[in-house]
Parts: sequence; C-alpha cells; structure tokens
Amino acid sequence: MSHNQQKQQTAKDPKDPSNLYSALGIPINASEDDIKRAYKKQALKYHPDRNQDDKETANKMFLEISKAYKILSDANARNKYDRFGVVEGDNDGGMGGMHAGMNPFDMFSNLFGGMGMQGMQGMGMPGMGQHGMDQAQQRRNAKSPDKQHTISLTLKDLYNGKTVPIDFQRIVKCDKCDGLGAVNKDNIKSCGVCGGKGRTVRMQQMGPMIHQTVQPCYQCAGSGKIVEKGYECAQCGGKKSLVQNRHVDCYIRPGAAIGSHITFKNESDWVADFGDMGDLVIYIDAKNDDAGMRREGDNLVMKRSIALLDALTQTVIYFRHFDDRVVKIVYDGIIHPGASMIIEGEGMPKFNDPMFKGSLIVNFDIVFPTHIEKERAKYLTKILPAAKKQIWDIALETTPESDITVKTMKPHTVTNEKTANQANNQFYDDADNIDNDLREDAWRRVAGGVAGGVAGGGNPIECATQ
Repeated sequence: MSHNQQKQQTAKDPKDPSNLYSALGIPINASEDDIKRAYKKQALKYHPDRNQDDKETANKMFLEISKAYKILSDANARNKYDRFGVVEGDNDGGMGGMHAGMNPFDMFSNLFGGMGMQGMQGMGMPGMGQHGMDQAQQRRNAKSPDKQHTISLTLKDLYNGKTVPIDFQRIVKCDKCDGLGAVNKDNIKSCGVCGGKGRTVRMQQMGPMIHQTVQPCYQCAGSGKIVEKGYECAQCGGKKSLVQNRHVDCYIRPGAAIGSHITFKNESDWVADFGDMGDLVIYIDAKNDDAGMRREGDNLVMKRSIALLDALTQTVIYFRHFDDRVVKIVYDGIIHPGASMIIEGEGMPKFNDPMFKGSLIVNFDIVFPTHIEKERAKYLTKILPAAKKQIWDIALETTPESDITVKTMKPHTVTNEKTANQANNQFYDDADNIDNDLREDAWRRVAGGVAGGVAGGGNPIECATQ
C-alpha cells in the first residue's frame, strides 16, 4: 500500500469531529447515494485482500471506512452526529459505531450482493486474493454490539451533577456449559441445512436472469452448528446464554453537555463468536432551559423585566440559582431597553474543571408606565435630558405655523397587514416613506446655510451638542 493510500485526514474539522465524512472522502452535505458510492469505492480500495503488502494497515482503514458508512447511512445516527458530534457506540476498544450487530465484512459482502471476496474475484475484480478474510476471526477480534440507554435530566441536574441508578438486563455466557449450549463438544454437530456454512443461497428466476440471495441459515442462526437433541445444557437449554439483572450507578459530572455519553466497559450482551463483550453507553438528554434560565455553552441566559424607575435609578434582582443559593444582583447605573448585563462566574460549570464557571447573561426588558399625569410630566421634563436634535428636526420646527398640519395619534397594534396601493397593487410602508421625504426636504432647505457651503449632494450631519 502506497503512502497516499495509507494517508488519512487527521485534522479535526469542528463539523466532522470523528472524521467520518473525511474517511469516505465526501462533503458534509453529501446525499445518501453519494455516501453509498463513496463507501463502495473506499471499501474496495482498502480491503485487506487487495493490500497483501500491508494487511494490518489496510484492515484498520477498512474498519474506519465501515464505521463511517454504518453511521452516515443511518438517518438517525447521522443526525445525532451532525448535531452533537456523537458517534453512537464509540469507545476506546473495538469498532466504535458498529454497534448495530453487523460485522464490517458482512456489511461489505451484503452491499456487493453477498458475493464476498471470492465472488468478486470470479467476476474479474482486480487485486482480490485467494485468501478471503476469515470473518469468524474478525468477530473474535471485535467486541459485541454496544447496549444503549438514554437518561432524561434537567438543566439543574447538569449544573450540579447527579448520580442516576440504572437497572437493566443483559445476556451473559452460560457458565455451566461455557457457551457451548451442549453437555460437551461432542454433542455439537454441523448444521444439515447449510452444511456448516451458516448461510443459505436462494436462487430466483427474474426474466432471463437468475437472482442470487445469500442469507443467514434459519436452522443454526448463522453459526453453522447445532446441538444434538437430548444433549442440550440443563441450565441454558441449548441457548448458550443466560439473562442477568444488572445495576450501575451513573455519575453525571457538572457541566455535562446534552447529547454526550458515559461508557461502562464490557457491560453489554455476550454474543457467541465475538471475542469480548461490548459496552453499556448512557446518553444524556435534557431540556436546554429550566427555572427561567437557558444554557448557551458554558453560559446561562436570563430575561428580566424591570420598571422604568428601576432602570433609571437602581436595579436590584433576586433569584434562586440551581444550587439553591439566593443571588442578589445590584446595578446603580442606567439600563437601556434591550440592554444585556453579564455576571461572571454564575454560569454553567466547565466540564473539564467544575471549579470554574461560565457567565450569567441578563437580557433586560424595560416596562414603561401606561399613563403619566401632566403635572408629573412637567417634573420629568426638568429632570430628564432632552434628546439631541438633528439638523432636519431644527429645520422642521422653524417652519411657519401656517405651513404645518397638526395631527393626533393613538396606540397602534402591529399586524402583518400592509397598505396596498389600489391603483397598481404595490405595497409600501406609509410612515417610512413620509419620514424619508420630510428628512430629504428639510436637508435641502438648510444644507446651504448650516452645512457651511457643502454641495447639495453631500451627506447630512448631526449637531454635536444642543
């Protein structure tokens, strides 16, 4: 295998953290057909039987390609990976992502019509060696499929951390017969239906062609062996396995992310022919908001409505945090409508170091009074600063009274309706158009005198102070 064939993309793309898309050489928005075509191409390229000079490296590459295809060809698994970067069944040992019970070489064979390596060689596929990959050996080197469980938590649980007791059942090897299913090895016979191959071939005439389907043997469940009647294990009844009740305490660390998982090694089901037991993988599911706070990464976001008086004088907020502390926030400055304030150290605990926390962000909504008496309004005009006026405002205010049209206004409820010009069915925004016209007219009237000789095509300017 050449250096280019062995090369894999190792740089972590934030949108492809486990390099699943790069393993198949496809973009993140690839279609289902693109994924299937890419898998066929890469699987043929890196299959161990086509790379006899470096079979170990080829086998590793082949497993990575198979893992990528297994996840990306499953709509639910792909969606979870795209959203959270989660690879279902991923672990440090075994084949992460191959938890659905399919051996990668079985998957390869099924996708190519059940032919396998030797069948492809017979069809003239170049580079296919005579020594087909021993699928039983591959299973013995792999772990059984992972067992998955999802726990539902609150945002408060993720803030404080929580221990969740989990009771489940798993399949274990029968200790009496050591997984044989029979009294002794002499009672294990070759299956008469499949001839010990573990698979049956079905031939079906389809017009001028014959369609061949390869499927697991129904008699021996694909093992190729059966137990003689009357010699089944007394404890498991020939099933080779027993059902075991298990209990684990799953500790969720403070700051854990939604969609993340905790792995308990070798707590999955025992499956005959696999070398080791898979893992129990606990996935975390939780709502992103709780008690008026929303999580954004390591930060918490809160929305608070305060009175106009508080916004102008002093703002005091009390709230109960997720750890049951009562927190008081005081701000002596002026808070403007739509303002956001930040309180450091009151956000979510950082997962890698819970002693440090993100920030609490408070978004303010100012509640204005619905009515003010005229006498009190006079005091406000003395206390509150007047708004800075634009040049066009000054020009409009100096317009003779005889040229001014006086109108009154009332509260307006905003709707999605627009005013239609009945003549040509064009839609427009009356207020904006009128306001723009007035501004342009005002500028034209004062530009020459106030702007100090600026040409009529110049931009309006503002007074610095009034």
